[in-house]
Amino acid sequence: MLTVLVFVPLIFAQTTPFTLTGPATLGPAPNSTFNFTGSGAVTMTPGGPAQLKMDVFDTGDDICNRNIEAAVTITIANGDRLDLTLFIPLSEGEKVSGTFVITGGTGQYAGKGGSGTGTIAISTPAPNLDHFDLTVTLTGTITAQPIVTPSINPSGVVPLGHSRVMIQPGSWISIYGKNLASGTTIWDGLSSDIPTTLGGLTATINGKPAFFWFTSPGQVNLQAPDDSLRGCATVTLSTPNGPVSAQVQINQAAPSLSLLDAKYPAAVILTPNGGGAYGGGTYDLAGPANRFTYATRPVKKGENLVLYGVGFGPTNPAVPAGKVFSGSARVQQGFPVQVLINNNLVNAAYVGLIGAGLYQINITVPANLPVGDNALQVITPGAGGQTQDNIFLSVQ
Repeated sequence: MLTVLVFVPLIFAQTTPFTLTGPATLGPAPNSTFNFTGSGAVTMTPGGPAQLKMDVFDTGDDICNRNIEAAVTITIANGDRLDLTLFIPLSEGEKVSGTFVITGGTGQYAGKGGSGTGTIAISTPAPNLDHFDLTVTLTGTITAQPIVTPSINPSGVVPLGHSRVMIQPGSWISIYGKNLASGTTIWDGLSSDIPTTLGGLTATINGKPAFFWFTSPGQVNLQAPDDSLRGCATVTLSTPNGPVSAQVQINQAAPSLSLLDAKYPAAVILTPNGGGAYGGGTYDLAGPANRFTYATRPVKKGENLVLYGVGFGPTNPAVPAGKVFSGSARVQQGFPVQVLINNNLVNAAYVGLIGAGLYQINITVPANLPVGDNALQVITPGAGGQTQDNIFLSVQ
């Protein structure tokens, strides 16, 4: 079994330490070493007996800065609840330390903030990969008012629309976190230069300014600067609530498809006969009929289809980041981009930029595809990149 001993804070005045102690059982791990859920009885002062719940998981696809993240919920006897999030960098050794933040609460914990340090130590050798005996120790403070500080989620710097922690220079990316901005701001697109500040935020990647499209408290979309670096880099946001940083892997390509929803790509079916629903009859939107509030239809075999996305590799000519662009810049010769539909390799007539950071891929839908949903993926084998899993093209 996996036994956890937790020490957490006690509320008295404006800023005080808190204390909680008791065992909890966690395990087994269904997917990875640090992916398990459990609970146990604890004693909290003040409050008496309490129930501790922990959901601990390994973030997985973060080469540069992997963390074990633990969502901790403590409910005392009268039902008041304190919520914490613990971030532990994943590293070798029997003892690792990190930080935690108080994320919410009810009753006497409502409106409270706070933070502190945390340690996970292996207290008993693991009998197998699914169970560990651990001791978790948290020490910190609770404040009478929440401390509004920004944070970036573990594995929170990703290509636009993707969840893989790998980005391409000049590509659009998303940063997910908390308290990143005071409100929502969208770039108006009126200037020829994409702004380096928006909604009171600035950002650098590997020390170079990034370019903003969208800012909000939980998500920021920006264009990464041009950079020759390949490997781990620091992403730094300067926000109205203070600075925050994270690590991300910079790669030659980091492909991600534009999507209509979590299952279907944002794809255009060209209609040279003028019968399309959009663009004065020039195109239809691909997708199952009646799935969306707007008109879509399955693509027919032999029709020409256009896919969109970000991160499909270097182009010739190169298009500088931070500048509005309209035109054509093909992916460099010798840099392969492969389209797979139902595991069939489909030749692309064009792969390249058509806008700032926006790629277009033109293909002809093969005649041998089955009717219905066909798995779709675009890969950059020379750079080890691939688009999102479980994306489908609806074919009739």
